[in-house]
Amino acid sequence: MFTQSNPAIYYEKTGHGVPILFIPPPAMGHLTFRYQTLLRQYFTILTFDPRGDGNSRVSGKDITLDNCLSDIERLLKENKIEKAVICGYSNGGLLAQQFVLHYPEQAIGLILIDSFFHPTNLLLRLEYLLGITIATYRAIPLLAKGLALSHFPIDKEAAEMERAVKKTNTALLKQHYRLGFTSNLTKHLQKVKVPLLLIYGAHDYYVQHAQYGFRKHIEDVDVAYVHLAAHQVPTRHYRECNAIIYDWMKRKILCNGDDSNHL
Repeated sequence: MFTQSNPAIYYEKTGHGVPILFIPPPAMGHLTFRYQTLLRQYFTILTFDPRGDGNSRVSGKDITLDNCLSDIERLLKENKIEKAVICGYSNGGLLAQQFVLHYPEQAIGLILIDSFFHPTNLLLRLEYLLGITIATYRAIPLLAKGLALSHFPIDKEAAEMERAVKKTNTALLKQHYRLGFTSNLTKHLQKVKVPLLLIYGAHDYYVQHAQYGFRKHIEDVDVAYVHLAAHQVPTRHYRECNAIIYDWMKRKILCNGDDSNHL
């Protein structure tokens, strides 16, 4: 489905109960969370393609933090969702944090999967610079192949992801990466007042260090590790990831009286 307001944002909504909105990294879109839709028997699952990615449309020549957040806000509004748990994976976690900070009245929880609040680590910064270079030289087929094979072991699903990534608007992709590269939420973390769940691959060492900043500045933080996992937790280790999300939702969100009335 598409949002009615411009630019049209492609999204998929399934399930019932407390809503969880999933935010992907640049270029990957809603297919990043194809396995998280298995949680639909317990929760309302909302996934989408950010503007310029996948099936979503483009409006103007620039990507800004404001229009990224506005797209998410109207996605919730058009689906009549007053409050939701906001979940971001990798770079998508930066946008998830920004949404919770800018629209605190619409968030009842925050889930970050292999994410961070500031890409200070050298390897992280090199990954961003690689993404910017790929976008600059329009090497999207190379990016599409790499993202697809690293995230999906099944040929059919990898091929579907590869086709979706190839639709990416290269100019906006470059701006997406630059937004992430320059993000620094260190001074704003104390403003996050909702429960936070951090999910890390046990072998994703260069991202895990971010947990200490989250724990220092945010009052209610849970951390979970996925055994033998690296970075691609939502796809390569979705059973463990989904089990962690389900358990945390029961303990931290449903026990506080948040239910399907938020739809």
